[in-house]
Amino acid sequence: MVRSLGSLAFIPLVVLLAACAPAAGDASPPTSAPPTESATPTPTGPSLDGDWIVQLSEPDTGCIMAIGYRILTVEGGTGTLNAGVTPLVGPAVLQGDTVTLHLERTSPTKDALDLTATLGPDGVARGVADAGGIHPGGTNGYSCKIPLSLVAAGAAADMPAFDTIDGTWCDAEGQSACMTIADGTVALEGSPPDSKLGAPRSDDFGSPCYVTSATPMDSNGGGGFAIYFCPGGYAIQPGGGGVDGEIVATHDNVAFDRLYLTQNPPYLGVYFRKDDLAAALKQ
Repeated sequence: MVRSLGSLAFIPLVVLLAACAPAAGDASPPTSAPPTESATPTPTGPSLDGDWIVQLSEPDTGCIMAIGYRILTVEGGTGTLNAGVTPLVGPAVLQGDTVTLHLERTSPTKDALDLTATLGPDGVARGVADAGGIHPGGTNGYSCKIPLSLVAAGAAADMPAFDTIDGTWCDAEGQSACMTIADGTVALEGSPPDSKLGAPRSDDFGSPCYVTSATPMDSNGGGGFAIYFCPGGYAIQPGGGGVDGEIVATHDNVAFDRLYLTQNPPYLGVYFRKDDLAAALKQ
């Protein structure tokens, strides 16, 4: 988010003093310079300009056109939501801490999205959107409400070092189920390592997110799973990496580092760093 400062103007206060004639022999008083005006910038408040990740507060892929984890770009009061072949476009306004959007398109289907949200001190806008439109057949439509958040997107970045995912991560669903990643291995918290990680790869998820595989160390094989990693401020690109449809996980929060675990994408469990878990679950 971009925040700018404007100016506060100060009106000079002029005080006239009655002149006194100096006594004979007294030296004339020194002449003082006239006061100079001073001005400081006036705050204009934060701006919506920039890129935002649209995060569904509740997984619901059936409500409207796919919008989860898409990028909303705001510039000069106009928002563009890249959802499918044709974006939704319209006014995007911030007044005080209230965000209002009205985005629509007429092709390939008629869709509209209205959002009123509150921009919190953490820089995340949270609200409920009204969505509506006409289905592709043109004979029936839809209308629904969907809770969502806008999270400031990070700038483009390269895939981070593999050991970025080292540490202890806890399941957002169960909260007590935690695992530790270190030296390319995975272990249940407090247990010895039981899986080994493969080399990370991007698989078109969109940098700096990547995927790696966890393979059991015992000789029996089987039971492996995939781990998708995304740092805070980034999201897996919808439809990327061979995952069909939205990457939607219960209790997800793209403002924090996440690990997604799956054996059958796009059905994902989301893990947060142990120290981030409580804050991440507040959405």
